[in-house]
Amino acid sequence: MKHSWRQFLSPLTAGVRVLLSLLASAYLAALLGRFTRTFDLYAWLALSPPAFWDGHVWQAVTYALLPAGFFDFVLNGVMLAWLGVWLERVWSRHELWIYCLLSALGAGLAKVVLMPHDPFLMAGTTAMVFGLLAAWARLFGHERVDVMGVWPMSARQAALLFAVISLLGMLPCAGPVNALVMLCGGITGWIYLAIRLKFIRAQPSQVVPNERIGKLEL
Repeated sequence: MKHSWRQFLSPLTAGVRVLLSLLASAYLAALLGRFTRTFDLYAWLALSPPAFWDGHVWQAVTYALLPAGFFDFVLNGVMLAWLGVWLERVWSRHELWIYCLLSALGAGLAKVVLMPHDPFLMAGTTAMVFGLLAAWARLFGHERVDVMGVWPMSARQAALLFAVISLLGMLPCAGPVNALVMLCGGITGWIYLAIRLKFIRAQPSQVVPNERIGKLEL
């Protein structure tokens, strides 16, 4: 068992490990609170639009720390691990965390704007998964991947396929509006990356001094 756990963790990058550890710790703490009936972490961290408008503004982000259920925790955890490793090839761990934070915030704000009086709590990491899918499609869109080890396709096609499957899976239990809310995590991430690319292109090019070129050549 210990050997299998090490095999699972070894391919993970540092940023993904911290992210998964945080999500697992929050979920275990929530389960402990419910089991002992001493505290309810969902009431404090999950997103309630009426509570948000009453001043609990942190819930627009912290809801993503708590899964909507066991299968949400497992399936989205696997997706976060897989996509996070891809993205940490070109990002630092801090860039990965900030991006996940923005994706969660985008969906959280969409929830409180579109459904300001909804009494039901929102939790889950689906918004971050949609955000990571958007980044994967944008940054690695033309790379080839084998989905389930069987179907070769581009990363952009695979990202679209996973997004459609996730949306279809959410519709029966969450409804179209909540599915759209979670999709806003991906939309937020896509917009952020587009703005970031424009900002980078707008930066003036820097001339490398001859001495530095010589050192690089050495």
